[in-house]
Amino acid sequence: VDEWIKLDEVALKYHQLQWETPKQSTKFLEQFASGKLKSARKVLDLGCGAGAATAYFASQHPNVLFSGKDYVDQLVELGNELALKRGIGNLDFQQADWFDLEEESFDGVLSLQTLSWLPEYQRPLKEIFTKIKPNWICLNSLFYDGEISCRIEVNEYARAAQSFYNVYSIPDVSRFCANHGYRLTEAQPFVLDIDIPKPKNPDIMGTYTVNAIGSNGSLERMQ
Repeated sequence: VDEWIKLDEVALKYHQLQWETPKQSTKFLEQFASGKLKSARKVLDLGCGAGAATAYFASQHPNVLFSGKDYVDQLVELGNELALKRGIGNLDFQQADWFDLEEESFDGVLSLQTLSWLPEYQRPLKEIFTKIKPNWICLNSLFYDGEISCRIEVNEYARAAQSFYNVYSIPDVSRFCANHGYRLTEAQPFVLDIDIPKPKNPDIMGTYTVNAIGSNGSLERMQ
């Protein structure tokens, strides 16, 4: 996929800004995984980008060694540079291909959003199951509670960029995990608690929030 290896100013800005202002979804996942992280020694973050989210986890859990891996060399170099500047000692970044991982030992595996940006979820998860074999896996992505998955290919012509925006069926993912000896123990919906303004450029992918009436009649923030 083009965006994995070709970083334009939009992509770099996206990754750098997260070092200054962690995303609400990052904070939510840290709270979600905090119980597992308290007893972990080594944790792997797959698809870490420039490492902003990994750095946030490392700052919240200084007794855990975090290793972030990403496919793009430029992002790995940026992550190591920023971690060094901030003096984060329990953190390092390395280049890796999630579709062809090396066998390593980690107590747990994290991944933030990346799964939906890949062409599929099966091969990436199988790489974790067979190569890393962690005690637990905690990730967020675009999921649906029912028996429907959507494979969405995004073409941003203004940026000459191609990516995926897939939505995966939780029951289907659960069955796949069970076939490889892992059990889906908990899933929680992420509820955004801040407003995000609509992007000014309609030709570049981004998110924003609107208020909508939910199924129970109450006002809900939709991203």
